[in-house]
Amino acid sequence: MSRSAEAHADALSSTPESTPEPVKKEPVTFKDIGIRRSIYRALDVVFPAIKHPTETQQQFIPAILSGKDVLLKDSTGSGKSFGILLALLNKPRSEFPGLQSTITNPSSITSLLLVPHRDLAYQFMHWVDQLTAAPGVTSPRYGGVVAKAIVRDKQIEMATRISSLRSDPPHVLIGTPQALLDVHNEDPAALQLSNLSTVVVDEVDYLIETVPLKSGGKTFYKAFLKAKKKIDRHPSPTRQLLDIIYASRKNRAEQGLKSTHENLPQLVMSSATLRKHLDLFLFKEGRWLRRDQLVKIKCSDKQRVYDIGAISSISGDILHSVLIVAGNGDIKNMADATSLPLISPGDEPVTPEAIFDDQSPAIESQSEKVVDSPSPFNPDAVEAIATAFALDVPSIALLVLPASSPVHRAVYELKQLGVNAKALDLTVSDKGRLHLLTGGKTAEEAPTLLVATLASIRGLDLPSLTHVFILGIPEGPKVNGQTIDAYLHIAGRVGRFGKGGRVVTVVEAQDPDGSHGVDDEAKMRRIFREIKVKPVRFEHFD
Repeated sequence: MSRSAEAHADALSSTPESTPEPVKKEPVTFKDIGIRRSIYRALDVVFPAIKHPTETQQQFIPAILSGKDVLLKDSTGSGKSFGILLALLNKPRSEFPGLQSTITNPSSITSLLLVPHRDLAYQFMHWVDQLTAAPGVTSPRYGGVVAKAIVRDKQIEMATRISSLRSDPPHVLIGTPQALLDVHNEDPAALQLSNLSTVVVDEVDYLIETVPLKSGGKTFYKAFLKAKKKIDRHPSPTRQLLDIIYASRKNRAEQGLKSTHENLPQLVMSSATLRKHLDLFLFKEGRWLRRDQLVKIKCSDKQRVYDIGAISSISGDILHSVLIVAGNGDIKNMADATSLPLISPGDEPVTPEAIFDDQSPAIESQSEKVVDSPSPFNPDAVEAIATAFALDVPSIALLVLPASSPVHRAVYELKQLGVNAKALDLTVSDKGRLHLLTGGKTAEEAPTLLVATLASIRGLDLPSLTHVFILGIPEGPKVNGQTIDAYLHIAGRVGRFGKGGRVVTVVEAQDPDGSHGVDDEAKMRRIFREIKVKPVRFEHFD
C-alpha cells in the first residue's frame, strides 16, 4: 500500500463515524464489594429501594472488610451508618476460648459500635432486626445473638446487663459510650475488649471532644489552653474506652517506639464533619489509629457541593429558609431570600385556621410543673413553626430545639396550637420508630412533628422526613465552626439518599433600639455564606 493510501486509511479510521460506542458500565452491586449472599438477599427483601451501594459505600465497605483502620468523612445521607452495619454483619464470628468456663456461648463479641445517643443505637438495632428476620440471612457464621444494644436505662439493672452479655454475647455490640463504660467499670470481662475484631466510632466529631487550634499570638490563646486542660482532665467516655482498648499502642507511641503487629482491633471512625483540629488530635494525642494501616475516605468531587475544610456536602435539592419573628409578632422572610414558584398554584389557598379547625390532637396529660411553669419559648416563634408545619408538611417533620430546652414543654405548646407533635423516641412506634428506614413504606397517619434536641438526632435516617425546623441559631449564640457543623448535621436529616427536603430556621429579630442585641438574621446569613447556599423564601409568609 502506498504512503498516500496509508494516510487516507488512517484518516478514515480517526473519523467520528468509525469510533466505537462506549461500553455501558454495569452498576456496582453489594456482591461486587464483598457483601455475602445472605445479606444482599436480605437487602432485596427488606429494603428493595436500596438497589446498589452508594459511591462512598463502594469505597469504605471493602476497606472495613480488609481489616485496615478507616477514617471516613462524607455528606449526611450518603449511607455511612447503614454501610458500616452491613460491613460489620459481614464479618465472621470471633471465638473466645478463654471465656468458655464463664459463659454459655463461647463465641465472642466481634465488633463494638459506639454511637452518640440512645435513639441511634435503636436505629441500628431496628436495621439488624429487619435484616435478620428476612429469609436466608441467618447463618452459622453468627452463632447466637446477632446484635445487642447497651444504653443507659434505669429499668434495666446492671447485673442483668452483665449477665446477658456473659451468657450470650452478641456478634455486634452497639452502645452509648457512657453506658458501655459503666459496664466495663463494673465487670471489665463482660465487654471482651481484648478479643474484639473491630471498633467503630460513629459521629466521631461529637463523641471525641477537641478544642479548635489557636495560635499563641491571639488574645484568646489562654482561653484555648484552659479549655484544653479541662478536656484532658475530664476525658469523654469515648476517649476513656479507646485508651483502654488501645493502651499498648498508645504507650509505645508515647515512648517513641515503632508500632508492632499487636493483636488489637481494627478502628473505624466516621462523621460528616471532621475538622482539622480533630484530625490532628487523633494522630498526635489519641494515637489509637495505625498510620501504616489507615484508609482515609472523603466524599468525591462529584458528590461535593461545597467544602470548607471540614465540611462535606449536603444535597443541592434541599431548600434553606429563615423566618424572622419580630417583637410585635410579625413574621417575615430573610431579606435577601430568593423566591420560588408555588408547587400547586391552581389550588385553593389554605389558611392556618382551616387546617387547625376541629383537628386538634388529644393533649396528653402533663404534670403541673410542665403546664404551670413559665414557658422558655417565644410564643410567636412557636406559632410560626406551627403555621409553617400546617401549611407545608405532607407527612413527617422534625423540630430541633436548643440543647437545654425542655422537649416535652415544646410538645405541649405545639399541641395547644393543634399540631400533632410528639417527643422523638425510637422505642415507640408513633414517636419515630414507624419512620425508620423500611422497605419503601411510609407510615400512614396524620402529619406528625417530631421534637428533639441536636444531641438526639445525629445520624438518624427517617426517609419520609421532608422538613426540618430549627428554633434559634444551632449551638449559638455565636457563629463558629461548631455552629456550622451543627447546622449541617441538622439539615442532613432531610435529603437522605438523594431526596429533596426543606430546612426552616426560626429566629428572633433584632429590636429597633438594639435592646435585643443579637442580629440572628446576620448570623444565619453568615452560615449560608460559609456553606455556600442561597436562602429561599418560605412562600406562605409575607
